[in-house]
Amino acid sequence: MSSLSFQHPVNWMIAIGLCISLTGCLGSNTKEGADAEKMPTWVMSPPQDNTHLYGVGSAPRIENIALAFSHAEQNGNVQIAQQLRTQVSQVNTQNTQVSSSGHGDEQVSKIQTAYTQITTAPLELEQAVNEQRFAGSKYVYALQSIDRSRIVSKLKTAIVDLDDAIRKQATALTTTGNQAAATQDWQIYMQLIPRFAQRKAYQEELSLYSIQRTLAGRAEADIQAIEQQLNQALSTYGFDVSQTQQANPLASALSKYGLTPKANSVFQLNSQTSQHSETQNGRFYVFEEGTLELIDPTGSRLAAWTVSARGIAKNKDSAAEKATTNWSMQAIEAMFVWLTRLH
Repeated sequence: MSSLSFQHPVNWMIAIGLCISLTGCLGSNTKEGADAEKMPTWVMSPPQDNTHLYGVGSAPRIENIALAFSHAEQNGNVQIAQQLRTQVSQVNTQNTQVSSSGHGDEQVSKIQTAYTQITTAPLELEQAVNEQRFAGSKYVYALQSIDRSRIVSKLKTAIVDLDDAIRKQATALTTTGNQAAATQDWQIYMQLIPRFAQRKAYQEELSLYSIQRTLAGRAEADIQAIEQQLNQALSTYGFDVSQTQQANPLASALSKYGLTPKANSVFQLNSQTSQHSETQNGRFYVFEEGTLELIDPTGSRLAAWTVSARGIAKNKDSAAEKATTNWSMQAIEAMFVWLTRLH
């Protein structure tokens, strides 16, 4: 009888191992099932309300659970950002529709072009915070949120303060909205450009977080009137490039910055440049260096900028043309930054 008990010991060991393995599998399935049963509802259905934006992030569960949750929180923040990117597209479409329905398209285009060339200062907004966490057997989850109501309040306050600064600056203008821009007011108008550019940046950001159906941060009538004056001034204050060596490239660069190239106008531009070239590996490298001068209505030099640029092409003439184009763009950029600087 005893020989039957130990006749095939290897088979017994296989059977025992199989039993343990099956028990482990059953235990694992039971654990995952339990995770699924107790998984909080916010994992699949984040909260929705008018005061916050929510995002749920997940990450593989690792031995360092704190690091796993950190990754999940980052992914939750990404989900919030994706929601905002969707709203950005909607806001841009809305703004395009509003702009295209108005009048004075050429002036609006000029001022909007000028705004895009201004580097605006970001406003310190609320950071995303963690609301809840959940650890499953294989993944961890994090519910992130940002308080959109506090962000909206902060942006509205910033816009109000900026509008007050615009009003204060506009009081120094010597003409009213229905009169042509006075030549002596050019500095005031140029310094209004960065203020309105900053306002536009705040307004666009407010539109992302606000739940209002109308355009958030819409300017009051007097602010709109001042902006219209600025539109007219940019068309009135022309820049005469006819005496330069790079008349066409400079005119093109001026237009990119919302400024008007125009003969016999308020400002005159003078340039003095030189070129030299090199060849390398069958390509021409043309370098252009020189100075751009800005002359005021009295004939005095307001400022000057020394700029270097280059152009590369297989053909020397093409390389020289690119060098001139690049030089002109850099020179006008330097002038624009100087004109629009805030004291």
